[in-house]
Formats: sequence, structure tokens, C-alpha cells
Amino acid sequence: MFAQGIRVQPQPRGGRRFNEARERLSESGAKVSESPIQAAVPAWPSTMEEFWSWHLQAACRQVDTNLFYSPEGERGPRKERREAAAKQVCGTCRVVELCAAYAVAAREPYGTWGGLSEGDRRELVRRIDPRMAQLRYRSALAAWERRAADAWGAVPEAPAG
Repeated sequence: MFAQGIRVQPQPRGGRRFNEARERLSESGAKVSESPIQAAVPAWPSTMEEFWSWHLQAACRQVDTNLFYSPEGERGPRKERREAAAKQVCGTCRVVELCAAYAVAAREPYGTWGGLSEGDRRELVRRIDPRMAQLRYRSALAAWERRAADAWGAVPEAPAG
């Protein structure tokens, strides 16, 4: 039941603790509008083609996808052998770190990605902050794009400002 006549004071934007921390920062002389974390986080690619471009370099493209995804009901030694074979392919892959970072950030529930089985990822997801997982993926993607641009002879863009 709702109490009548009681007015709830709305919280300021960002929450009380956020605003208190923001005030302390501004009193210290720091520029509050410029978050060092936001400045360090690479932007997402602008197109889906750019977002998925790393898949073109994946070693798994040359292998039957059934190796990476378990059939319904697969358990025990058979599943362990299939996962070990999939991880062996991942071990030869040029984008293994990026693939693993993507799978953890996206909380990909199925298959072997970046050398991580479903169980491996479940264990990681329990221990990692989702925002940190997204940051790791964005950073890995930006690093891969820089390496790819260097390898293809593209001229990197000059920083704005």
C-alpha cells in the first residue's frame, strides 16, 4: 500500500555519493568533466563490419564449427576431448585474446571462444565486473585494429585536438 501525502525527495542526478565525490574533485581543482577512464576507453567501431572484422583472421574459420559447440547432451570425456581439440585450434589463432575478451564481455553462453570453454567463461564471469570485461574487450579490439592498420600499411589517424 502506498502512503498518501508523503513526498519523496528525488535523488540528484548520478546519486548522492557520485555528486559528493564530484564536488570533492571540483574543490581539489581537478577537471570534473574529463574522466580519465572515459578518455582511456576506446570508442566502439562505427560499423558492424569493423566490429566483426577480426573474425576474418580467426583460425576457427578453417575448421568445422561443430568442434567449438557441443551437441545436445554431450558430457564427460567426449566433451573434454572436443573442447581440448577446439582449444588447440585457438592456440594457433592470431586473434585468440580478442576472441576471449569478446566472449567474456558478451557473456557468450555457448561454445569455445578464444581458448575458453563454456565452463571456463562461467568461472571468469563470476569473478569479473561486467564493465571491466567491456573495457578489456574494447581495449583488445582497439589494439588489434592498430596492429591490423600497421600490417596493411594504413596511415593511423592523427589524434584530435
